Order: sequence, then C-alpha cells, then structure tokens
Amino acid sequence: MKHTFITTAILSAVFAGGTALAADPAKIDWSKVPVKEITLFYPGQSTQEWMKSAAHKAGATGVNAGKSCNECHAGEEKDLGDVIVSGKKLEPTPISGKPGSIKLKVQAAYDKENFYLRANWPTNLKEAGAFHNYKGLKDGKWVTYGSNRTDKDVKSGAAKVSYEDRFNFMFADSKGTVANFANQGCWVTCHNSMRDAPNEPTKDQVKAHPVLGDAGMKKDDIRKYLSETRTEMNDAGGWDKLKSKEDLDALMAKGTYLDLWQARAYRSVPVGKADDSYVFQWRNFDKGKKPFDGNWDGAKKEPKFMFDPAKNGGKAALSEAQFRDLKAPKLTTDNSIPYDASKMKDGDILPGFILNPATDGSASDLNASGTWANGEWTMIVSRKLDTGQKDDVALAPGQTYPVGLAVHDDNVTTRFHYVSLPKTLSLGAGKGDINAVELK
Repeated sequence: MKHTFITTAILSAVFAGGTALAADPAKIDWSKVPVKEITLFYPGQSTQEWMKSAAHKAGATGVNAGKSCNECHAGEEKDLGDVIVSGKKLEPTPISGKPGSIKLKVQAAYDKENFYLRANWPTNLKEAGAFHNYKGLKDGKWVTYGSNRTDKDVKSGAAKVSYEDRFNFMFADSKGTVANFANQGCWVTCHNSMRDAPNEPTKDQVKAHPVLGDAGMKKDDIRKYLSETRTEMNDAGGWDKLKSKEDLDALMAKGTYLDLWQARAYRSVPVGKADDSYVFQWRNFDKGKKPFDGNWDGAKKEPKFMFDPAKNGGKAALSEAQFRDLKAPKLTTDNSIPYDASKMKDGDILPGFILNPATDGSASDLNASGTWANGEWTMIVSRKLDTGQKDDVALAPGQTYPVGLAVHDDNVTTRFHYVSLPKTLSLGAGKGDINAVELK
C-alpha cells in the first residue's frame, strides 16, 4: 500500500519579492535531471579540533597540510558511520538502532533567474518525521510532552519521542573565501566548544558573554561558527574569543560566511518555505520574519500562544489523541491567539513552535515543498540565483561552489545527524560532484 504525506501545497506562483517563477518546481521533469547519490554518515563528536589533533592519527597530518578529507576517506563513509554510531569512538551517547549512514539522492537545475535543488532519502522510521516538540499540561504545570530522542525527559521516559526530519545544504562562494571549507566541509563550522560537544560552555557562561550573551545577542548556547570570526582558536575551540565588531563587519562584507538552507519537515515546509540561515560568528537566521518562532515564555513557564477556539472547532489546544497525528492542525499566526490559562485543562497539548505563513525580508528567500511516500522523503528547495541580500551567497552559471550536505532523520536534532564529506556544486560547467543543468 502506498503511503503519501504532502507537507505543503506546492509553492506559490511567485517568490516573496514578486518575481514570477520561471519554472514550477513540482512540474520540472526531474527524470531528465542527473541524479547524484551521496553517502551521508554519522559524525558523532568529530570536530575541526579533533581532525587536527593526534587523536585523528595520520589523518591530522593531511588535514594540517591542507589536504581534502576525500583524499583519505572517499568511499569509506559507511564504515566510518558504522564505527562512530556504535559508540566505539567519538560518540559518548550512542542511540540504539540508529544506522551509521544513509543514501541521499540529489538533483539540481537552474534557469535564467532561479536555482532548484531536489533531495530524496529513505527514512529510518516507517513514518514521516513531520512533528516537533510539544508541551503538555500536567497537574497544572506545563512540562515537556514530546521532544527529540536525546532529550533528557525522553530518555528518562517522562516525555514521548517527537521531532522533525530535515534536509540541510551549506555552501560558500566560488572564490575560496571561507578557509578550508572546500577541503574540510562542514567540519570548519563544528568545534569542541559548542552545543553537544566535549567542551560545551554552560548557559550561564554564554549568557555572561558581553557580545553573545544577555548584553548582546541574547544567546545561551554556542552553535556553528567559523574560526575566522575568532581572535584565537585552541583545542577547545574559541567560542568566547570574538573579533571586534569592525573586524566582523569587514569579514561579512568580504563574503566570509557560509549560506545554510534547512528544509524542515515541521517548522518550514508546511508554510512553503525553507529556513534561510548563515554560519558566521554563530549560526544566524537571515534578516526578516522567518517561517517559525518559539511558542514558550521562559519567564512565565507557559506557552505564548494557543489555538483560537473559533478557528479550531472550539478547542484551544490539541488533545493527547492528536499527538503525532498528521491531520492535527499546526499552530500558526493565522489560527492562534495569546495564551489564556483559563481555557486550558490537564492533558491539553500545545506545539512548542508557531508557524509564520507570511515571511518577509531575506528570511523569505527560500521556497520549499516536501513529500513523504513509501518510506522516503523528497524535498525541493528553490531560490533566486542572486537574491541581492548580504547574508546570501549568490549563484551563477559557469561557477563551481564548495558544498556540504546533511540530513536529520529519526527524531533527532543537533549533531545527531548524517553529513557528507566535502562536495562541489557546478552550475552548467559539469565539473562538480553535483551538476546543475539548465532548464530550457
């Protein structure tokens, strides 16, 4: 029996900026577009610092000499993933039953104005990971009801498993502006001093930082960052050693950042978008109204929004029976109202995120759709070749770009994903691992 789940109606006929799509991604004849199969593997706690250390044995010599990871490890992805996912090395908290690798099929095309990327992979679970985290009202208090497989409440049995699958695509300009990305891939963004890494700083340490913390960016954890944004890097990374604002501005203006696209099965694809971000001194969202926002008030320890009963069959929340139900409504800015505790009762569930059907600014550049059928995801992301935005890397025919690909599958988040070795994308030149063809 065929099981199909379409997360969104296909993209609207226009980009956010009003420019008509030259091609409807759903109507492209993808059978005429070359397919590149790439093995993604489980990386565990491998970081850029680990790659350069003695723990990497002979590999560190090659990395420090500027060699590509592919020179030693191309074709070994499955074996690497099997060892790491087992917990024998680089993984202190292995996930039972998780495969060490997956096969990702990628296709790319472009026309005079736009770029189209299609990704397909088989999921480990026999259902679409099209859900995210939820809060539940228990004994008058809001607690974690559903979250990812590595969440402490899920591991203890206090909460249920629930998280979104997603396809990730990261790339730099064609000039080699981001040092080592072409040779080391996404490992240039992963460091020992970031979330879920061996030397992760505490929330209090991050919040006390004058730039990253409460007085500046208001972060409480460290996510992907580039070493170019730090004054010093050591064996633990350099999370707290940021360059001056003037130096950072100069680096951004030069193009020293990585464009990051994430087609999220729950938080973006249902509203026809992909999450548009970039990796620089942190993993930043592009400017503008993004496809989702958090629905949790940490100070009040309660949700910010609930369903508008007038638009949800008289209900202000989801029931336990609607947990992980594909037909259950998602909380959006169109069907919600501010949270009212008087409308709640024990057993009610509310999503941890609220979706924004109306995005704007640079955060609105990426259109996306997703279909899960017979155990496989197919996601399509499209964008103008050149958005004109300062936080987007422009694409152009005839050029080749260093890229990295990743997939979050099986109700996991952060580093518990699958990644590629360094790859290249070529538009029309036929020189890349992934070769985009021009649509006629």
